[in-house]
Amino acid sequence: MQVVHVLEPFASGITTAVLNIIDELQDFEHIVIHGKRTSDTSIEKVRLKFKQSTKFILWKHAEREINIINDVKAFFELRQYLSQYKNAIIHLHSSKAGFLGRIACWSLGIKRVIYTPHGAAFIRSDVSELKRNVYKVLEKFAGCFGGYIVGCGKSEADLYASLGLYSTFVQNGADIDYEVDFSKKESQIVFAGIANRQKNPSLFNKIAEKVKKAYNVKFIWIGDGDLRNELISDNITITGWVPKKEVDSLLVKSTIYLSTSDWEGLPFGVLEAMNAGCALILHNVPGNKDLVTIDENGFLFDNADEAVSYISTLLKAPKKAITMGRASMRIAKEHFTKKKMGEGYRRIYTSI
Repeated sequence: MQVVHVLEPFASGITTAVLNIIDELQDFEHIVIHGKRTSDTSIEKVRLKFKQSTKFILWKHAEREINIINDVKAFFELRQYLSQYKNAIIHLHSSKAGFLGRIACWSLGIKRVIYTPHGAAFIRSDVSELKRNVYKVLEKFAGCFGGYIVGCGKSEADLYASLGLYSTFVQNGADIDYEVDFSKKESQIVFAGIANRQKNPSLFNKIAEKVKKAYNVKFIWIGDGDLRNELISDNITITGWVPKKEVDSLLVKSTIYLSTSDWEGLPFGVLEAMNAGCALILHNVPGNKDLVTIDENGFLFDNADEAVSYISTLLKAPKKAITMGRASMRIAKEHFTKKKMGEGYRRIYTSI
């Protein structure tokens, strides 16, 4: 059975999700149609992460933002590629692929179509309310052309249900066997990801500034990005892009994982932190909500002051922080594994 994965960005969590599906479903033949946008150094470097049996097609005209001329070109280019796979399962990843792909599949008579948003465009905080409403209209319009909406977490599926679009979900999963020695955990607060508008480094900085008034605790931003200049508090260390081994080491040593993201699908960065035994303090947005059991493995906050209060609670009670970190690890291994993710998509692929 063939599965064609279509994704506009060849980067970050979306690529990780596709990698996980391919790893777990090796008895399927996988073809990946992807755009040029990547946060890695090159497309070739990303392709090397996949199984050698994976086939790739470059979607040359695909881009993130709405551009009528380029989107028309991207549509006909994608339609041409998909016309070669009329009997395959088409799995569309991200909003642009979901919109153009569903219309292209409908025009070709392809019925077995799945759409996973990996972060709904209509909740983006980096665009105007008008644009968010346009995205809602486009999602409803694309829904008229068929396809099964499969969120990467429950809260993402709920967002589409709120638009009147039937949806289900398969939770993202990660299998990482860190060697965690909780006796060696350090009193430091960490985040891993790109410094862009979605991840909201300005809020991370604001929280760090407030915390340093009462506590001498280190904040670590693992990664880099265009908005690194917003991380100016002198208690923040920016590592830049570092090897995965160093990322893992920093996560394992840290007690608290702080995410200030303004929107998510279901973030792999948080899943890694859970497997590393970190207590979670996460911005109260879809995606993050799926990973926190309040007062068991962490807290959700709505503003900087709430985040500071929760950080203070855990800094004052380090044993509680460790207990929450252990709970994070247990929850991740019980509910958010690659195996469960693969089983979920296998059920969907074989039932449509």
